[in-house]
Amino acid sequence: MLWRGGRAKPRLKNFSIPVLLSLSIFCRLLSSAVKIGTRSDPASSDDFEMRLLTMHTSMKLLLLVPLTLWETTQGFVRLPPSPRLLLSTSHAGGRQLLRTSRTMRMAAEPSDRSRSRRNIIFESSKAVPLSVVGVETAMRLSTPPTAMAEGDVKVERVVSETDLVAHLASAPRRSVVVTGSNSGVGFEGAKLLAAAGHRVVCACRNSEKAQKAADLCNEYAAASTTTGVRAGGEAIGMVCDLADLTSVRKFAAELKNARTPLDTLCLNAGLAMNTADTAPQRTRDGFELTIGTNHLGHFLLANLLKDALAKAEKPRVVVTASPVHDPNSGGGNVGSKATLGDLSGLKAGPDFSMIDGGVYDADKAYKDSKLCNMLFTAEASRRFQKLPSGGNAISVNAFSPGLIPNPQGFFRYQNQAFANIFNVISGTVGVTETPRFGGECLAYMAVDEALDGVINGWYDTYPAGKHQLAVHAPSIEAQDLEKQKLLWELSEKVVGI
Repeated sequence: MLWRGGRAKPRLKNFSIPVLLSLSIFCRLLSSAVKIGTRSDPASSDDFEMRLLTMHTSMKLLLLVPLTLWETTQGFVRLPPSPRLLLSTSHAGGRQLLRTSRTMRMAAEPSDRSRSRRNIIFESSKAVPLSVVGVETAMRLSTPPTAMAEGDVKVERVVSETDLVAHLASAPRRSVVVTGSNSGVGFEGAKLLAAAGHRVVCACRNSEKAQKAADLCNEYAAASTTTGVRAGGEAIGMVCDLADLTSVRKFAAELKNARTPLDTLCLNAGLAMNTADTAPQRTRDGFELTIGTNHLGHFLLANLLKDALAKAEKPRVVVTASPVHDPNSGGGNVGSKATLGDLSGLKAGPDFSMIDGGVYDADKAYKDSKLCNMLFTAEASRRFQKLPSGGNAISVNAFSPGLIPNPQGFFRYQNQAFANIFNVISGTVGVTETPRFGGECLAYMAVDEALDGVINGWYDTYPAGKHQLAVHAPSIEAQDLEKQKLLWELSEKVVGI
């Protein structure tokens, strides 16, 4: 209860000051425990830093309430007339702002750092038909990226959750490969696609996971009776371990030898290592595991399958990315920041620890991998428009499935008490999405006719928790034409293309 400034300040008889003080100390300890707890090992490509931000800030909210009550009873705080409390959510990651008139302030206000809101698509000065690029994203290449404040995100268009699934079953049937389809967003997307009548290849790191995912997708499709279901869909399981380039090559060869059409390639699988790790884990080929899986494995797969994709009528590549690639986003602004620097680490060869040549930082490695995803999306959008082998132009776009705090998913390797507390708080704050929503996003990107011919789009879950995709420009570094080209060339070298 809050009191107007002109009235006598009552005492809170129902609260004991020692109890309130103890509660305040407990909340402070819990807030610190959040920072430690988030060091546990995550195991999916969901947005780790966005979860850290929401959880840590939510603990601060819990801390402020007992502290303010106690300070009020002691006369340390004089509340002004008509105090008002405003709780709002800022960009991409659930940064919560607690504001009161001249009383409480949180140190979590949006960063004043600038970001680019220009979406550069092609390096060449050659004109690109608007029917290919789209009026919203076609821009003059001579215009350099310009800076805007974080709150000034220029949204080109919004796709509602209703629109995400409205046309899955009426879209032309497609053959879709989904990596990492045994759990989370990939699994939910594969289920929806199979139920909507599409053919899905569940590409997973071992045969057991792949077959189980395919069986569950087929069971879901057979049992589905809701609107948007279409008979004729199926799912099959195949092995593709992105941390093993031999496995990637074998998968691509088997897929091409089967002579089945390939319409969409969803580069969805990924991982984030324990941020407390001080030394990198390695792929079978010796790459740092996060970059090796999230970027290099997918990079090789896309290049091995591009000619097969180009044979489809309207082929596309879909990249599961994250707003943490942008240091000015809510999640990207917490902890280490994404940047590839001069790529000196990757230039030195396959035994790099960090792409920028720095000391290993697991937090930064994950964010860097998401930046690699965005740089790949832009460069592939250029290179896949006209392949030397011929065929149709391939549409390449990236999306984010949003904040999905599932204790059995992204947080399954953390303390379950911590994971469940975080799940409740972030859900109460209203900045979360569900695996189902993430799957809807993936399915939409994979088959909806609205994306025919669209290239280099960034479909972000913005604002957080609004159950929609918003098209806007990526980070300044993700738009760096020279860096896009250099990352591609260095990646070709280390994977042996």
